[in-house]
Amino acid sequence: MAAALWLPTLHSLAASPLLPSDLVSARSQSGQFVVYAGPSSGSIPPVLEPAKNKGFVRLEPTLVAVSCERIKQLLSRELDAAAPWRGTIYVVLYPAKGASDPITITSERFKNDSHYRVDMPDVVERTRYVRAVVQALLIEMANRAARAHAGELPAWLTEGISELLLASNEVEIILPPPRGSVSGVNLSTTEVRARKEPLEEQAQKKLRGRAPLSFEELSWPTGEQLSGAASDVYSGSAHLFVGELLRLPEGRAGLRGMLAQLPQHHNWQFAFLKAFGSRFERPLDVEKWWALSRAQISGREPAQAWSPEDSWRKLDQALHTAVLVRTATNETPLRAEVPLQTVVREWDSTRQTQALEQTLRQLELLRSRIGQQFAELVEDYHQAIKAYMERRDRGGAVLPFTRKAGRRRAAEAAIQQFNALDTRRQAMRPSPKAPDVARPPSSPAPPP
Repeated sequence: MAAALWLPTLHSLAASPLLPSDLVSARSQSGQFVVYAGPSSGSIPPVLEPAKNKGFVRLEPTLVAVSCERIKQLLSRELDAAAPWRGTIYVVLYPAKGASDPITITSERFKNDSHYRVDMPDVVERTRYVRAVVQALLIEMANRAARAHAGELPAWLTEGISELLLASNEVEIILPPPRGSVSGVNLSTTEVRARKEPLEEQAQKKLRGRAPLSFEELSWPTGEQLSGAASDVYSGSAHLFVGELLRLPEGRAGLRGMLAQLPQHHNWQFAFLKAFGSRFERPLDVEKWWALSRAQISGREPAQAWSPEDSWRKLDQALHTAVLVRTATNETPLRAEVPLQTVVREWDSTRQTQALEQTLRQLELLRSRIGQQFAELVEDYHQAIKAYMERRDRGGAVLPFTRKAGRRRAAEAAIQQFNALDTRRQAMRPSPKAPDVARPPSSPAPPP
């Protein structure tokens, strides 16, 4: 990488006064950001030209220093974070070659703090630029008190916060180079939209009608989900997820607490659950909350939702498996509805799996139309079925009789949970409407 020829190590950046004479540098107002750039190549590939491709921006040291400072201020405002910074962040700009030029973030630990270095091309996609600065800032925040090892950031956190900042403050944080000057004063024009779209509208542009990803998919994204057209679905989902977390009363404090906890855990999920312990005890609780949030975010209107009576009836139908029963050999089979308890208690694993997977699909279809008062109950049934299937199929039992005993315990626990959910469902059953009574027409008033 060209940047390596100018600044081999972070230590040389911080301590050595012997820098190339043609190196341009700028320091941000707070002093946390120091931006370096070597001589520009002068020409760039046409695809990177910001005048032709609005998705790219040309970076200059002075403007980047101001921009990074603004990103930090907006991030601090989103998280309500007031703690002073500890680690200097060096931004090194190198001549752009193509749209896929790499952006790298490295760190060097000293006795009392760390320094961070971000290498990026001097012409870069706007989203990649903001994401890199946000990631460096989050890493610095997470590692202020690190002792043993650096904290691991979840991809959804960097992606979600970057999208939030871009959607609401892009004009403020990405500064284009001046296009001319008048009387020695550099001038630049920027298009400003006065109306700020709600969170859901901003994210839906990325999703393009597709459903947001689940918490598990956000937690452990594949390479395909983070690249190409599929990356829009991930970034839109992360945008919504972080936005919904910040709406919680404890959302900002929870995310700050999670960052502080990251160096103490090898898995970010433990830090997340510890920071949000008052709301989520297990990843399953997060998945349930997020599923409900996704249903509310879907933008359905009250007119699209079923009535309470239809919602209850369709949920009841989804929870019963239809089977054919013969009362005698020569009799025509009759259709019967089997509850979840019977499926779990009496059916073999293969038939159970087929029936329970069908029930899960039915519950998922209900999410978009079910009345809001039943949405949580739908998710509770969905999670209870998934939890039973996971416990039933969990490995580890080698001997047949211990495996059989484990499945029996899983079935007993599931039946108790289904019984409790059924009690809730029955209590929520709408009262039948009283039939309209025909009234005789009123007699006309006597003439005066």
